[in-house]
Amino acid sequence: MSKACKRWLAGVALSLVAASAQALPPQLFKPHWILPTVAVQGPPAAQRNRLQAEPVDLSSVRYERDGQRLSIEDFQSRAEVKALLVLKDGKLAYEHHRWPNGPQTLHQSWSMMKQMLSALVGLAVQQGQIRSIDDPMDRYAPALAANGFQGVTFRQALLMSAGVRYVEEVDRVQLFMDVIRHRVTLGLSGRDLRDKAQAPELDRAFAPGSRHEYASIVSQALGQALEAATGRSLSTLLSQGIWRPLGMPDDARLMTDAEGNAFGLCCLYASARSYALFGQWFAQGGQWQGRPLLSEDWVHRSTGFADPLAWHAPAVPRAAKTQELFGFAYHWWPLEGGRGDFTALGIQGQMIYVSPRQNVVVVRISEDLALGAHNEEAIALFRAIADRLKPLN
Repeated sequence: MSKACKRWLAGVALSLVAASAQALPPQLFKPHWILPTVAVQGPPAAQRNRLQAEPVDLSSVRYERDGQRLSIEDFQSRAEVKALLVLKDGKLAYEHHRWPNGPQTLHQSWSMMKQMLSALVGLAVQQGQIRSIDDPMDRYAPALAANGFQGVTFRQALLMSAGVRYVEEVDRVQLFMDVIRHRVTLGLSGRDLRDKAQAPELDRAFAPGSRHEYASIVSQALGQALEAATGRSLSTLLSQGIWRPLGMPDDARLMTDAEGNAFGLCCLYASARSYALFGQWFAQGGQWQGRPLLSEDWVHRSTGFADPLAWHAPAVPRAAKTQELFGFAYHWWPLEGGRGDFTALGIQGQMIYVSPRQNVVVVRISEDLALGAHNEEAIALFRAIADRLKPLN
């Protein structure tokens, strides 16, 4: 049998594996079973932040939902929580891991990677590698000029107002299918991530900046432009810009396609404690151990409504919305209500909640398949926890 025939047969067999994987229920769909990952390395062991614990009894905390007064334990059951961590002043006030998960388990970020990506863009602007967020992304990655991303600025991409034609709940699934097919057929079919971001069908659907439309392909294009601007891969940027300076307690992994192109829209695998430290960094306005690693102005603009183009909740469509709670800034979700709190979000209930005024961070890792993933309910609980730890004046 010729090598070409063997390659074809291998591609057919692996395509069947990919099709089976796509047919799995969401809680069993693990793209890293098929797609490769690369290391995101932290500092040497002696420089790792192991998080000092100062436990607080939160058993009396209650929040209101569906006409009921509910507890942390109620929420963990209702929302399929795998891990729940609370930091107060940077110390562990509460930590829960559902077996078989533990403190060092690496959890899929899903779209919480988008908030990491936003921080990396902020660092690149701060270091002069991106001159302005009002620069078009195709100035740095010219291939993006081939479709609707032509002329779209970093700011418009960060605000999810790029204007490309993309239906999130359909096209995101197709993106995974294409990238997996490209991997398992050895490039005979499907597309890699660069091809997906540069696809001609991503034409102009509306004027950039004119409205908010969440589209994960925008984050992928943003990551491509960031890599071109810095000359470094996303995994290297994460290691050098976040994991090492913050002294993350555990190394992480970042998923790639078959060509080594990293996912920017999702798919970081990190421990709950590492996610918590990332949130703590933003709770401190970009300061870390007395040093301004990221400018306070960037943190303020990326997580709130300081940028006049940031989107308040009424302009942000969301599944299962029952209240106007989640706005949108530079890939973060600022919360309405005047508390100055904000959150990172990923599907199936991944969250990093940050209340800078109370210096409280809550990390939730879940396999929550409910429409809306109980995110509004989570904010009610997290605000109640923050108020128990430090009441707002």
